[in-house]
Amino acid sequence: MRKLLLTVLLAGSFSGLFAQKLDDVQEKISKGKYDEAKEKIDKFLADPKNQSNANAWYYKGKIYAELDRQDSTGTLSYDAAGEAFDAFRKYQDMDKKNIMMTLDQNVGLFQLYDLNYNQGIKSYNNKDYNTAYDKMKRAMDIEDYIYKKGYSYNNFSFPALDTQLVNLTASSAFLAKKEAEAMPYWERLADAKLKAKEYREIYGLLAEYYMKQNDQARADKYLSLGRQLFPDEDYWVGLEFGDPGTDTVKRLARYESMLQKYPSNFNLAMDYAIELFNYTYTYEKKPSDYAARQDRTTKALQNALKLNPESPLANFVMAQHGVNQIYDLDDALRLIRTNTATDIAKKKDLNAKISAKYEEMYPYAQKAYDLYAAMEGPKMQDKLNMRKMAEALADYFDRKKDAAKAAMYKEKAKML
Repeated sequence: MRKLLLTVLLAGSFSGLFAQKLDDVQEKISKGKYDEAKEKIDKFLADPKNQSNANAWYYKGKIYAELDRQDSTGTLSYDAAGEAFDAFRKYQDMDKKNIMMTLDQNVGLFQLYDLNYNQGIKSYNNKDYNTAYDKMKRAMDIEDYIYKKGYSYNNFSFPALDTQLVNLTASSAFLAKKEAEAMPYWERLADAKLKAKEYREIYGLLAEYYMKQNDQARADKYLSLGRQLFPDEDYWVGLEFGDPGTDTVKRLARYESMLQKYPSNFNLAMDYAIELFNYTYTYEKKPSDYAARQDRTTKALQNALKLNPESPLANFVMAQHGVNQIYDLDDALRLIRTNTATDIAKKKDLNAKISAKYEEMYPYAQKAYDLYAAMEGPKMQDKLNMRKMAEALADYFDRKKDAAKAAMYKEKAKML
């Protein structure tokens, strides 16, 4: 019995000692001497025997949160906010009744959230994205913890998904060049199927990221979700096209693959035709497959015009394609320098082909010119294209020996 009594008395003595030491901590807190309070609570918790004292962890959380709040210049050598959050959680794990924190509606956690969120916003605005990400991520961890616990403060409670905070956290990570860390946050927003227009880019970012990672399944998932929520076919087709690099052959192959999937998309068909046009006519030395390239260009332009016959650009490029073919025939004609019977026959054949090519070119040039002329407030590029069409029409009417119309289009070209 004596031994048992001694044990009880010893326990009571230790309990009184714990209380006395924590009273010292409380006294420093009440006087606003948080550095001294930190020194005392650290010393108290450094003893393994004291680490099971729930109230000690509560006071540590309170002290460290205040020290983080006072650190306006960010000079602390330790993570005060992180240690405060850990301390509050340890306290609540030990005291299932949560007595100390219930007295003030868990205000310490809400204040710790505010502290990290406001510091994150400040760092974000100062373009210190690494710090902003750390603070936003901490704020989100605290918010998620509070939400799961079901806590509220003065009738305020956090939503299941705080879209603004999640977006800011992801943006901070992305701008800090931590793309892999940003994506899970944006996935939370995308998986919630948010329909506000400002969230469209998130689906695009996710799709692009996973395409680069060769994770086609996840890329397709977010492309599909984006299409459902934001029906803008050109945007999604352009995104799916990706960046095949500067190799023209690979780019053309990518266009052909995409056109098989989206055969009725005019912008895709038009871009492919322009890519082929440039591939055919931008050269230092005429390529060996020049005729084959011209044929592909013709077919691509015919397809684009079939999808949108009223496109000024499609008609313009088709007319330019015809003009280039006329130049080729003119070059061949100039190379014939003798008047043998054979050469005379060749000249006659070439002239017939030139006349036929002018007739092919004319309707596209005329339509392109008329469509550009009907525009309200045409852009500079539209005016340049219109001038080229005026020049092509002047050449056409010169060949037709229609001096009046040839002069009219020459004058319009000068005006443009």
